[in-house]
Amino acid sequence: MLQQYVYTRLLITPSAEAIAMNAIRREKPPRGVVMALSVTEKQFAAMECLVGEYHSEILDTSERLVMF
Repeated sequence: MLQQYVYTRLLITPSAEAIAMNAIRREKPPRGVVMALSVTEKQFAAMECLVGEYHSEILDTSERLVMF
């Protein structure tokens, strides 16, 4: 598995991205691995969202008899 935590940040210009990457390089943890990936707005817009079947244990009906 590649990820444990995912953080995102919207950066409008390439210069803002360079500043953010320099800050990450300066403040990276002494142990572990930090990976960064830059994605353009067009690439982000083409992202496909895959979601499994939704399941909720919240009862949101007006029925009075509930059996488990």
